[in-house]
Amino acid sequence: MKRLDLLLKIIAAADGEKVTPAQLQKVAFLVGMEFPKDLPEDYYVFEKYDYGPFSADVYRDAEELEREGKIAISVNPRGGWREYSATVRGSRIDLRDIPEEMKSFIEDKVSWARGLSFQQLVREVYIQFPEYRENSVFQG
Repeated sequence: MKRLDLLLKIIAAADGEKVTPAQLQKVAFLVGMEFPKDLPEDYYVFEKYDYGPFSADVYRDAEELEREGKIAISVNPRGGWREYSATVRGSRIDLRDIPEEMKSFIEDKVSWARGLSFQQLVREVYIQFPEYRENSVFQG
């Protein structure tokens, strides 16, 4: 299993809808916390950042998936941030290397994250992992 495959699964779990940077970062983080023994050795290392757990490698890998034609990256017209969605090609990739339990977890967490506002999402991650609030600029 490759970390790019896991990131693609997170984006594709939105069923063609867009995933925000916060949703992408927080779900990738939660996957890492839930399945530490099942992850590739080079899985993302998250630092305590302005809005909780953050890894710049998530964005670099998303750009790689875009170059491979598996996702599309667009800019939100209202906020200017990037948004990520699976292309038809990316949605059809067979990700059989990912354990079923992990796939289900990803699908549940993407649905959960997409149902929350940015503030709610960050707050929920802080509730579960308060140590990641340490360097936060978000106090809501």
